[in-house]
Amino acid sequence: MHIDSDMHIGKFSGDPYVWLGHPIGPAELEAIMDEYQLAMTMVMAPTAQYPDNESLAIAIAGHKRLIGFAVVNPYGPGDGVPELRRAVMEWGMRGLKLMPLRHGYEADGRTARKIMECAAELRVPVSIHSGAQFCLPWQIASLARLFPTVPVIMDHMGYRYYVDGAIEVAQEVPNIYLQTALVSMPGYIRMAVDKAGADRVIYGSGYPSGHPASMIATIKAAKLSPAQEALVMGGNLARLMNLEKETKKQTATNNR
Repeated sequence: MHIDSDMHIGKFSGDPYVWLGHPIGPAELEAIMDEYQLAMTMVMAPTAQYPDNESLAIAIAGHKRLIGFAVVNPYGPGDGVPELRRAVMEWGMRGLKLMPLRHGYEADGRTARKIMECAAELRVPVSIHSGAQFCLPWQIASLARLFPTVPVIMDHMGYRYYVDGAIEVAQEVPNIYLQTALVSMPGYIRMAVDKAGADRVIYGSGYPSGHPASMIATIKAAKLSPAQEALVMGGNLARLMNLEKETKKQTATNNR
């Protein structure tokens, strides 16, 4: 049961995305999931000043393997809270993605607190970009400590220059989970599992910035035990999001 915590659909521009050649839709994403044996994935809209979560929800409606995460700017109306409420309660999304670097706020400041309070109330996990100005591991740790009931998924686990710090804060803050997207060094994956625990590391590809091919190969190269790999590749996320029954149904359907 493999689940990707970080994939995107929509239109992407810029040199790193020229290879795509066209916008990514649900069918293409599902084809990639089939190729790499991914039962489900968390799907997010491209990051913009105010990401279009409603259009994402419309695009993935009926695609049961694609689970929406709302990317919300807390500088939006009502500190982003109305957008998150609509995303979860009306559009069926199951999590929140914060981008402090792109939206220009310190993760450990006051800007994101109201939307984090809303995430706690709605009981959804929060994925936070990490590894750069505004969202260094210890800043994310400070925010996570304020909301101990909220699973905080630290995207890229501080990669490239702050992985050690990410692992250290994960050891100290029990609601932080280290996510693998774009982490290209298998030694870092192994270090995260050995120090923070296999139950605190979550696979994500970051597609299309990253790719399941390279990320799965990196995790394989880390030489985890079968039990550890099963947790990292989907078991942990299924537990956090109560996806066990859904993934079993999808796996059974895919095997027919």
